[in-house]
Amino acid sequence: MRSSAKALVVCCLAATALAGCGPLQAKLAFKDGNKFYKEENFKLAVEEYEKVVKLEPNLPEGHFYLASSHQALFRPGKETAENADHLKIAVEEYRKTLDLLPSPQTESQKMLRRNTLGALTAIFSDDPHKDYDVARGYAEQLLSEAPTDPKNLFAMANLYEKFEKIAEAEQTYKTASESNPQDVKACGALAAFYNKPLWEGKSKFDDAIAELNRCASLAPDDPTGYYKVSTFFWDKAFRDPALSDQQKDNYADQGLAAVDKALSLKPDYVDALVYKGLLYRVKALVTTNPRERQRFVEEAQMLQKRALDLKKQQQEAAEAAAAAAPAPAQ
Repeated sequence: MRSSAKALVVCCLAATALAGCGPLQAKLAFKDGNKFYKEENFKLAVEEYEKVVKLEPNLPEGHFYLASSHQALFRPGKETAENADHLKIAVEEYRKTLDLLPSPQTESQKMLRRNTLGALTAIFSDDPHKDYDVARGYAEQLLSEAPTDPKNLFAMANLYEKFEKIAEAEQTYKTASESNPQDVKACGALAAFYNKPLWEGKSKFDDAIAELNRCASLAPDDPTGYYKVSTFFWDKAFRDPALSDQQKDNYADQGLAAVDKALSLKPDYVDALVYKGLLYRVKALVTTNPRERQRFVEEAQMLQKRALDLKKQQQEAAEAAAAAAPAPAQ
């Protein structure tokens, strides 16, 4: 009886295989591939996703994750045939993903299409596949589906920036900020763009600060906005050799005013304390008064010690909380 049952199982398995057990095997391989993908073990992920596309060649998700895994394995500047193949295969698999997506699409399929177009835009914006027309073609498809989506606008702006089309990049970042006036990331991206050395000797630092202050005003109870303003002032005062000592001192004062707003909202803000100390060190560098220099240095040292002490306390508290947490159920 047992022998007959075993034979029946084998026959059933064989029949299933002949009928097509591909969907089940593909599902298992996709699950394993996703596990390796999340662990950033992309070599093993590639092996599993290759099984998926072989068993289920019309599954766009399989091609997308195979492409993404190969793209993750690519190393810019590494001139080997194997490395070049990773990006070549990624492009081929991303294009297969687009070809296989149905119409109309579900929300998850629309997201898959946007992610694929974004990946192709990025690949063709950089060497070794750098091609403005191809990259822009993918970016325009991405943008046409959601013209005011900041992520799509960032992709287009980044493309323009990569190809040194600065005016077009600026306008696109502005469009993202103006179309999403309550989005802190959108105004932050425009501020960061203004702070780059792209302006042929002209500075747009004041524009960057104005945009950052607008970002901070969107969430007045969030200290990170004011902290970000202070970091821009420190970076400008410390790194720009074209500034006079008076300008550096003025920027340091404005940075201190911003960081004090952050600390008034969050007194134990370690990063803010660090930057406050750095701003005092700028003031110490540019003052001609020995007593003031000593006072600024001492203030910076005190802030540094306070930041280190707070960081240690916070780490100890986090470790204690982790130790006290109940063990996960087995």
